[in-house]
Amino acid sequence: MFTSKSLSSGLSFTFLALSLVLLLAGQRYEPSDLECAQSVSSWSPAWDAVEYAWQTFQNGFSQKSIYRGVPTLELEEAWNASLQHDPIIIPTKQLTGLHDADTQLVQSENGNGALAYLEVFRNLGCLNLLRQHTYREEYDYSYLDAFQGTEAQIMARVDGCVQRLREVLMCLGDTTPYLIMLTPEKAQKESPDFNTLHNCRNFDKILQWTKERESPTLHKLPNLYSLSHE
Repeated sequence: MFTSKSLSSGLSFTFLALSLVLLLAGQRYEPSDLECAQSVSSWSPAWDAVEYAWQTFQNGFSQKSIYRGVPTLELEEAWNASLQHDPIIIPTKQLTGLHDADTQLVQSENGNGALAYLEVFRNLGCLNLLRQHTYREEYDYSYLDAFQGTEAQIMARVDGCVQRLREVLMCLGDTTPYLIMLTPEKAQKESPDFNTLHNCRNFDKILQWTKERESPTLHKLPNLYSLSHE
């Protein structure tokens, strides 16, 4: 027959054993890259599309790229294909924490959520505008909304993009070191090595996720890539 003393001893042993098991399990558990990112980031409906892989940047001065060089139709199409053009819909119940409660949001036609864009595409749009402005004497961009208006208005958009990209880069604060190579075969005997190793999100997967969820709307929304607050 069990006594209160033996029952107490049994419970104490059970509690000790469970505590030990949980301690060992906790020591062995390592959060994934995605879990770490989620813990220090705002919520996003696109978390399911985020996938990490180690990648060495290809930043040599003569490195070829479909996004680089004097504008051509193919190059412009490559940039255009990398951007979000229609909003996605974020369900109302998932909006908490993404905006000030007093802010009025543009709703989808069926009223089941708010219209939204992902910031990566806004940032790419800004970078694209800086590229286009650099080559505006070599390529006709006058048909784009971002190049409408006076020269002062166009420059205000460019300046706004410089400010935005500055904020993004300073916020990320990438501390990856780049090294200086000995290059005796070159006129400049030392050269920076910008081909650095990074743990990157798979952009193609994020782009595909977004394209599959883009929702053309009857709402008259500001052109995402006119980059104007006028």
